[in-house]
Amino acid sequence: MSGGLGVNIREETTYKVKIITRIAGGIILLCMFIGNMSHEVSAQTPLRDDEKRMVVEAMDSAGYDWETITLSGKLKMAGLPLSPSVKIFMQRDSSVMISLRAPLMGEVGRAEIFTDSLLVVNKMKKTYVKESLEKALSYYPGTLSDVQNLILGRVVIPGFGALDAEHCEAVEIYAEDGDVFSLIPSEMAQTEGFSYGYVIDDYARPEALLVMPAEAEGVSVTLGFEYYDNGYDLAVTYLSPKKNYSATLELDNPVEGGSPIDRIKINSRYTQLTFQQFMKSF
Repeated sequence: MSGGLGVNIREETTYKVKIITRIAGGIILLCMFIGNMSHEVSAQTPLRDDEKRMVVEAMDSAGYDWETITLSGKLKMAGLPLSPSVKIFMQRDSSVMISLRAPLMGEVGRAEIFTDSLLVVNKMKKTYVKESLEKALSYYPGTLSDVQNLILGRVVIPGFGALDAEHCEAVEIYAEDGDVFSLIPSEMAQTEGFSYGYVIDDYARPEALLVMPAEAEGVSVTLGFEYYDNGYDLAVTYLSPKKNYSATLELDNPVEGGSPIDRIKINSRYTQLTFQQFMKSF
């Protein structure tokens, strides 16, 4: 399974600094592209069709068929006194179940994502947020399948799914300094109300995804990827003029199959909150 994600060997600290620098530089680059692509053509020339196909085919080869997958790791988030262990069980195109457990405390949190709904529960404070998946993804117009592919480190184009060789025309790719690429949707794949783009590393894997809603000035969502020999990190950052949130999932390589996670039961002792109230409760 590690080959499916194209996972790289864990390097020394200098390599980590290089990756962070590349991601930061790539995000700045994407901001420039995203700010201009709806109004004017970038002065930079995109890869030729044959070159673009080679990059996309390399991304496509990193995919694999699966029915159920289990991932294990840890969650790090500001406001949490501990770094709980995390288990993710996914049934393809059907559900994502996430369980958080802390030493001597048992399960402390749960997230359940289905094709039409999202439920997140803080078992320690007996609070939860439940919304339609469409509303939960209001800053990224994706689907459950798109969420699954992003968790597995694949480039996703809303409306097209995980990018593959059959949909090269959905993207434009630009070669950048430092052996990285920037990738943005072509005109045919742009989504009304949202701008987004990726930084792609020299292994044809996403290093970062940046999403910017058109009608929410100063708001952005970034998903950063960092790869190791035995797993990878997913770092989620939400920035806005009023509040910033960030969390990192440190995941082992995915394993096919595994035991499903039982559905959580909400009773009268739990209090329903809005997403903003839920995040402020940490």
